[in-house]
Amino acid sequence: MTLTPQRLIFPDEADAIAYWRGREIKTWAVDVQAGPAQRPSYRQTVYVRARTGTAAAEVEQREIYPARPRSAQWRSRLAGPRELGCVPTPF
Repeated sequence: MTLTPQRLIFPDEADAIAYWRGREIKTWAVDVQAGPAQRPSYRQTVYVRARTGTAAAEVEQREIYPARPRSAQWRSRLAGPRELGCVPTPF
């Protein structure tokens, strides 16, 4: 029996996964970070609409941030509703 590592899923991330599940084109939050891992010299989040997280990171690298530092790293994740400014409404 092998155990796979599990990670915590926060409520906003769980809502994002549920909301974007049935949609072809999704809004991705691409986190750009440059510099040392403990104290990055540059950090920014850009929102990109794409089909996959990899495509969102490629679009961000090519179109939005062409003059990037050499040590820049991109991580894409589904954008959550609270992150996008959505608020719950009564039915």
